[in-house]
Amino acid sequence: MCILVATTKHPDYPLILLSNRDEYFKRPTRPAHFRPLDSSSKILSPADLGRSENGTWIGITTTGKIAVLLNYREDDNKNSFSEISRGILPLEYLCGKSSDDDWFHHIKLPNEGKIDLSRIGGFSLVFGKLNIDPGTTKIDHLNIISNRGDHGKILGTNQVHGEPCNDLHDDIYSKKTFGISNSLYYNPWRKVKLGEDMVDELMERTTTESLSKHELIEECFKILSTDTYNREIYQCNDFDIKFKELRNSIFIPPLDTGKPEQDSSKTVGRYYGTRTQTVIILDKHGTIDYFERNLHNSDDIETDRSFNQHFSFKVPQPSRY
Repeated sequence: MCILVATTKHPDYPLILLSNRDEYFKRPTRPAHFRPLDSSSKILSPADLGRSENGTWIGITTTGKIAVLLNYREDDNKNSFSEISRGILPLEYLCGKSSDDDWFHHIKLPNEGKIDLSRIGGFSLVFGKLNIDPGTTKIDHLNIISNRGDHGKILGTNQVHGEPCNDLHDDIYSKKTFGISNSLYYNPWRKVKLGEDMVDELMERTTTESLSKHELIEECFKILSTDTYNREIYQCNDFDIKFKELRNSIFIPPLDTGKPEQDSSKTVGRYYGTRTQTVIILDKHGTIDYFERNLHNSDDIETDRSFNQHFSFKVPQPSRY
């Protein structure tokens, strides 16, 4: 049960984005790396090697496009697996040349043409272009779509010709700190509210304590490591009950699924929990800092070693909109 919390409240950073990926530890994954996009730009993203599409759940281009995918938690298991991997959606957006609105209305996949989103498992996708208004030093907004609910705009700082930018959820559009997990974005779980409150508190501290960038990053990872998982449920043997508790904790400790090794597959193994943590910071000059912490990559959690990565690059900014 992944989580994303993003904010535009910091005075020096138009966007700060925090993300946890919760997954089976056995699912093969390649950490964040650059993939060529064209002759002058690249995509920075991890890769899910559990399906042939080699999709991703988070990515950003050197031109400033960003996309973050979250699965939707179905009420039953029959819709949990899909004909087409959800992970292809962020890559298709990041590789696309059309505007955000055109891409949303005409989502296409290679050799597929326009796609029926019902063929993809439940998802929410946050995406957009990180354009910084030179006057306000704020990003304009990001977009969100779901094939289980509505679509709209989030983290908005501007109105278009005085009109609302999000007809269905104007109150969410105007939030400066926005969180989402594996439910509909306008029906958040407890962990999302906790994450939003902790990020808001951190933003207030930055003005009173003058936190450095390094200190700010460490505080973001502390938020992503907040473990409020019920320890009585943690000790139980019913994985369905354990799974429901994922809604209440930002960080998910290694959960024993009780699945014997001989019954596991390439993508489903014995342990499930928070595998990868990502913090992305955009400064007022267009510089992106991408921090990734990989906590687990196998069911051998006793010898599993975590490792960190940091990437930094500057994205071009328009002089005006």
